[in-house]
Amino acid sequence: MFRTKWKFITAASLLFILISGNLTYAAENFFWSDTEPTPSCYTSREGDSSNIGLVVDGKREQQDIPTCAEAKKNRVLVLVNGKYLQTIFGSGAEPFIENGRTMIPLRALADGFGFEVTWKPSEQKIVLEKGNQTIILFIGQSEMQVDGKKVALENAVPMIKNGVTFLPVRQLAEVLGVKVNWDNKTRTATFSDNNDIS
Repeated sequence: MFRTKWKFITAASLLFILISGNLTYAAENFFWSDTEPTPSCYTSREGDSSNIGLVVDGKREQQDIPTCAEAKKNRVLVLVNGKYLQTIFGSGAEPFIENGRTMIPLRALADGFGFEVTWKPSEQKIVLEKGNQTIILFIGQSEMQVDGKKVALENAVPMIKNGVTFLPVRQLAEVLGVKVNWDNKTRTATFSDNNDIS
């Protein structure tokens, strides 16, 4: 019964976003929308389970679903040029805070800021290119190269979590001249420049 309700709620939420929001881009585990993301959560009732099964890469995996109060308290909203980052529940691509820094998936960052991405797994190297600018980062290393110059990353480093590559976004945005704002009350990281995400 719980799983059927969950499937209906998930389908209804995605349909609502597609109808009410202006869907800009869809990928495997994220998309951009005008609509603020709805947290994946459940309302606690006696006898309800917070654990559901999802099929990921052909294998059934159990996923713990937080209560709605926990989900709202811990979620991080990312808003780039007026579009919210929406992640697919269970994909492991949800933004999070690491040592006071907002971490977002590499692919979402590249899409949101218009980067071309090259991933070199043998070196754990990420190359981001946009126009004449080249930014090079390495998983687990606390500095990046911006057009050949070394720049220290503060408090957070590129990492792989749940099979997804995450980058600390604030310093990358600042390097690009993107305006950055953090609203602690709503836990929203807002990035804006003169370019649209389209």
